[in-house]
Amino acid sequence: MPSIDISQLDYPELVALRDDVNRRILQIRRTPAMRLDELLLLFEETREALTNHGYRWHSLERWQWMDGEIRFWLNPIDAQQYAVGWFTIDELIAWLNHQGPILLMNETDVADDRGDVPVRWVSVE
Repeated sequence: MPSIDISQLDYPELVALRDDVNRRILQIRRTPAMRLDELLLLFEETREALTNHGYRWHSLERWQWMDGEIRFWLNPIDAQQYAVGWFTIDELIAWLNHQGPILLMNETDVADDRGDVPVRWVSVE
């Protein structure tokens, strides 16, 4: 295992290292075989990591058993860039890594591969 001398890192480098470590830990831990309490703990850690990376949402609280797995309701603040809907923990972790179905392909409304109806949310000030 390579060693890192953190005493030589400045603040932005330490933040980047922390973010990379958090992403890697979440990637290693994700699995469909988790018990509900483990999954909800991982969800809380994922929410915290998303917050630390600047992602914002109107809602990322509710969860529900759907299609044989737990899914979480996401209503992101930037609905032009990110999809609204029910997502698995793996999809939320993929979002943290700038991947997956939460990222919209372009500026238009896009339905994901689950056959969901496209939804466009309008922010009202």
